[in-house]
Amino acid sequence: MTDTMSNATTGALLPRVGPLPRLDQDGPHWQREQCAAPALWVATWDALRDIPGVIIGPSSMAEPDARAVLVPQVTNPVEGTSFSPVGAPLEPAHLHGPRDTSLHVVLPRSRGAEVVENGWGVPCPYGRYGTELILFAPRDEVELSVVVGLAREGVLWALRENAVTTFRRPVLETRFAL
Repeated sequence: MTDTMSNATTGALLPRVGPLPRLDQDGPHWQREQCAAPALWVATWDALRDIPGVIIGPSSMAEPDARAVLVPQVTNPVEGTSFSPVGAPLEPAHLHGPRDTSLHVVLPRSRGAEVVENGWGVPCPYGRYGTELILFAPRDEVELSVVVGLAREGVLWALRENAVTTFRRPVLETRFAL
């Protein structure tokens, strides 16, 4: 799509333009300004739910209008690869609702440091492993490419760390009355 996207998904991360958004440290809605327009928020969600190996569902940690990327077959994830508690499905990312539009993602510590250094996010205040980040919402199509690339990178990293190599979506059983 753009050089910015390829840099985000293959190596060096270019700096985010402009000031960092104001964050509310009290939560549950962290990003208070520079939120994504509705179309960008939807595009972010569409990209997350299209990642192979995941299903979508409610977050076990975020507010009720957040949408999570889940891996139901992993309920005892490797430390630092999930926002969910032990016993709940692996949750490597979730997108906050329309009032916030930021994302929580996990990334390896070195990549997370690069994200913070270049202004794309901040460490999650509730993080325990140094892998949990708040990614700022995309403000335009170029930023959408970067944010989606980073979120996808984090989800795929969490899948690899948890040895998820194959995935089958659950088949919904449909019964028809005759």
